[in-house]
Amino acid sequence: MNLNLKFQPVSRNVLWVFLLTACVLQAQKSKPNIIIFISDDQSQIDVGCYGNTDVYTPNMDQLAMEGMRFTAAYAATPMCAPSRSNMLTGLYPFRNGSQMNHFALNPETKTLPDYLKKLGYYVAIAGKVDVYPKPDFDRHIGEYFGKYFPVENRNDPRNATTEFINGYFKGENKNKPLCLIVATWLPHVPWQEGDNYAPEKLKLPDYLVDTPQTRKALAAYYQSIAKADKMLGKILESVDQSGEGDNTVFMFFSDQGTQFPGAKWTTYDQGLNVPFVVRWPGKVKAGTTTDALISLTDLTPTLIDLAGGEPIENLDGTSFKDVLLGKKEQHRDYVFGETSMEPQYWYNYTPSRTVIDANGWQYIKNYHPERRFITHIDKVEQNMFYFDSWVEKAKASDRANFLLNRYSYRPPEELYNLKTDPWETENLIKGHKFSRKEEQLKRQLNNELLRQGEGMATILQGDLPVFHSNSYSVSQGMSVSDLSFERDRWSPKTLIMNLFIDGTGNNGVLCEYFNQFRLILKNGKLGIVLRDGREFFSDILSDVNGHLLFQLSNKGKLSVSFNGADIVNHSLEKDFTAVNSGYFSCGLARMQQLNQGEQNYFKGKISGITVSMNKLIREPR
Repeated sequence: MNLNLKFQPVSRNVLWVFLLTACVLQAQKSKPNIIIFISDDQSQIDVGCYGNTDVYTPNMDQLAMEGMRFTAAYAATPMCAPSRSNMLTGLYPFRNGSQMNHFALNPETKTLPDYLKKLGYYVAIAGKVDVYPKPDFDRHIGEYFGKYFPVENRNDPRNATTEFINGYFKGENKNKPLCLIVATWLPHVPWQEGDNYAPEKLKLPDYLVDTPQTRKALAAYYQSIAKADKMLGKILESVDQSGEGDNTVFMFFSDQGTQFPGAKWTTYDQGLNVPFVVRWPGKVKAGTTTDALISLTDLTPTLIDLAGGEPIENLDGTSFKDVLLGKKEQHRDYVFGETSMEPQYWYNYTPSRTVIDANGWQYIKNYHPERRFITHIDKVEQNMFYFDSWVEKAKASDRANFLLNRYSYRPPEELYNLKTDPWETENLIKGHKFSRKEEQLKRQLNNELLRQGEGMATILQGDLPVFHSNSYSVSQGMSVSDLSFERDRWSPKTLIMNLFIDGTGNNGVLCEYFNQFRLILKNGKLGIVLRDGREFFSDILSDVNGHLLFQLSNKGKLSVSFNGADIVNHSLEKDFTAVNSGYFSCGLARMQQLNQGEQNYFKGKISGITVSMNKLIREPR
């Protein structure tokens, strides 16, 4: 058989596609994988490689021997959700919106996955997220060990993370660089007791009151750290066995300090100073230590830089890649830190702001020194409860009394030299000898707050409603969490809202109410959008500005008037008045998914919203 075959030349378009695909795959393959292990509530001093001879952390120590150990790494805030929101946005808490614990990011705030996915990365998280709304990860692995309970799951006993790593580099995405964040709850309370540590033999840090109960708690804390260390070791082993160890930047750090008095929740060094270790074979010199000052705010810009991206404008953090590569010895002149506490109604709002410079000087500004500082530690913590032993010992011990008062009551200003006073027991404020340093750091803090746009009045009030006896008010642009409300107290039979609107021609959200409903303006009409998806709209409003009166009973009777005229009346047939998990927001929606065509921020003006229960308040209360 004589076959006369004719081969057609490959078209230029096909050839270009082939070459482009090959180039993209090669570029992706040349980018390093990034794997991050985040421990939860672990101060820097509580790792063996940082000088702690009691705690057992062989894997963390080995990682330091194989990489670079940072001695001056600081969280921007000593609370879980704000710290994680900070590190995944590159923005300080005031600017990203997650300033109080468990608060959501401002709408449209970009996070690490948004940046790295554009650079060709597969971005996954394993375990705890604690950023709201949840960032757009390609995958959430091991959701079960990202939950607070049961504590037995915190070390990923089902090995979901290692199985993912083992499978990823053999699967269909093997040519796509991986960014994986492994976030365990360990060693966050409740601490897990064990028999590996004898409480009476432990060396207590000087910022803790020495009681049997404190020692027992410290032993359980160390036991939980050991579990975190073992988990980190398993992750490292998986990476190395995958054959990708040499092409992987491996980072270990904590989100903030431990939950002991004077650490987590506070802007003291033990609350903000975290362990930070980076291994990158052939790029980061093994066994090195750096005193370069870095902030967890720098994490996202650094990862973008490592991934080959251009610097992102208007972030608060900056890349420290050159420190890792040995091209620079220093990074920042100072780091900024803050705490705005949790918004629970039974906590006192006691904000503080701080700066720490590269020479180890720290200045702290406390904004409500008249209030007692209260947290989980002395209010609700059930696990390893030792605080009462501090109170009892303080009656007879001057040292215990000093440490107890140092935790519970803060002066307006504090100044410390961390090199000579690492436990921050000698406040040098107003000392003539250090007045120049005090003024320098105070000016630095004021300039930083001015740059961020956070003024004194904003700090003093916080994202909290103004409560009266039977009503509360929220100003435009503010979102207050359900955690600020005692639900039994603020559960109305009739919900009444008053607000004055200027600019009814603007679209946007006027109010969201705890994931129950939101009030919106759209194309000149006022609407209510319910949690079940139903919508009710008025006719087009004829007045540009005016007073809105909203009334809704727990039986579902809805009545809305504008400038005295009824505009919406409906029977909703359900109760939408209760305080649900979520936010009460004025002029925006914090977490709710908007419908197509809805705009979030209202660009007109709202005088603020006053919410009354059961009857219209006509006099100040």
